[in-house]
Amino acid sequence: MPGELDREIILDGCVNFRDVGGYVAAGGAVRWRRLFRSDALHALTAADVEVLRGLNLTTVIDLRSGFEREHDGPGPHPLAELSVRFVHAPIIDAGNGAIMADSSLTLAERYARIVETAAEPVAAAVTAIAASPGASVFHCAAGKDRTGMVSAVVLGALGVADDDVVADYAMTGAHLEAISAKLQGHPAYETTYQYVPKDAMTADAQTMSGFIAELRARHGDMGGFLRGAGVNTDLLRAALVA
Repeated sequence: MPGELDREIILDGCVNFRDVGGYVAAGGAVRWRRLFRSDALHALTAADVEVLRGLNLTTVIDLRSGFEREHDGPGPHPLAELSVRFVHAPIIDAGNGAIMADSSLTLAERYARIVETAAEPVAAAVTAIAASPGASVFHCAAGKDRTGMVSAVVLGALGVADDDVVADYAMTGAHLEAISAKLQGHPAYETTYQYVPKDAMTADAQTMSGFIAELRARHGDMGGFLRGAGVNTDLLRAALVA
């Protein structure tokens, strides 16, 4: 059984890939080696692909926009040879993109508004996680904002304690410098990165605490939010909690 030191999966083409298993949940614990979160996967090497093959990865959920994906470069996705199922569930698009740039809101408030305006793709992502026959990974560009939102609603719906959800988010803080370098080297962000609000390149605990409080105030809990979006949380629990 993997231990705490095994949470982070070291890969050449990613800087923020980790297991979200092991947390105490309602009725058990989140399964290890079943669900992963990550930054973008387009730069995975052949050696990385073999690592993920060994983790029985069967589902890849991309939370980025079509514009971002189009700039990943030519050729098939590195994981195409694994015959994984690819699910595209863009959390931020033309309809709600201005929210992330609204510095009159706290980052936590922006997260909450984005998740609520993106209830359909969030539900699609979580439903794909629940239905995955093997391990699944969900990712955005940095593995922090959109990925952090989905991680929080999934873990929260499973009954994981707020402190653990917050700590899971804050782990990205150790990788912010590498994430920044990776984003600045991606063609999709060459002209837009400089306009990103400074607080959007943080992974502070209070941001996730605030996000949880915002959603709880309006939906009761994360499970309530997901059920309102059409997710069968019983299936999610059956897939992820042992």
